[in-house]
Amino acid sequence: MNRKGFTLIEVLIAMAIFVTAFFSIIDSQNMNVRSSARARRMSQATLLAEQKLSEVMLKYDGKSLSEIPEKEEGQFEKQFSSYRWVFSSQDFNYDLSFLVQMMQGEGEEAKEQQQSPILAYLPKISKFIQNSSKEITVTIYWKEGSGERNFTLTTHLFNYKQPVQL
Repeated sequence: MNRKGFTLIEVLIAMAIFVTAFFSIIDSQNMNVRSSARARRMSQATLLAEQKLSEVMLKYDGKSLSEIPEKEEGQFEKQFSSYRWVFSSQDFNYDLSFLVQMMQGEGEEAKEQQQSPILAYLPKISKFIQNSSKEITVTIYWKEGSGERNFTLTTHLFNYKQPVQL
């Protein structure tokens, strides 16, 4: 018997392979589109956080750190109305006591060494940093799917005019 065509089984197997490959390609394209959209929203949130942080820094430039509120929040306008922001500030506590322990060391050798004069100033330096700095955080929120995503940007403001009292 001379066969010059494909059997039904061969055609069905070829179609199954084609359909599987086709849907795999379509699924990977959908995944690409979702990833691209997620990256675009994250980039937009980053830019909005930088913008809001710049606004806050300009708003309180030249003012006392105590005038900066602990929390503010709002919604972006127009094309960014799907994003909201929360601004918060807190005192920046930088404890230098670990330096005292490092400089003092341990054991007999430490007792024999003369105390460094800087050890007496470390508590005052810590207090100065605390009184002349503030931690500023801006968080951007947006809806994604059934949940809410966020991006947080933190920086520190310093009052360089604060007198150092040693």
